[in-house]
Amino acid sequence: MKTCLSQTPPHRANQAGSAVIVMLAMLAVMALLVASNTRTINALRTEVHLVDQRQTARLAAGAATLEQKTGTNTTAEPTP
Repeated sequence: MKTCLSQTPPHRANQAGSAVIVMLAMLAVMALLVASNTRTINALRTEVHLVDQRQTARLAAGAATLEQKTGTNTTAEPTP
């Protein structure tokens, strides 16, 4: 009488083990991609913030120059 502990043949068990290894490798690659994309997005967010600050300063300086040339306050609201 033969007693078999596993229901799958030995060659099937090896295939299942390789499938697990392949899936773990794919998950590792996906995790690396997510981490690198997150880092890139944070760097881009910082860059956009710096560009926004520079443009705001440049436009404020331009408005001050225009105000000095014309002698009027272009940002003030008219008084009733």
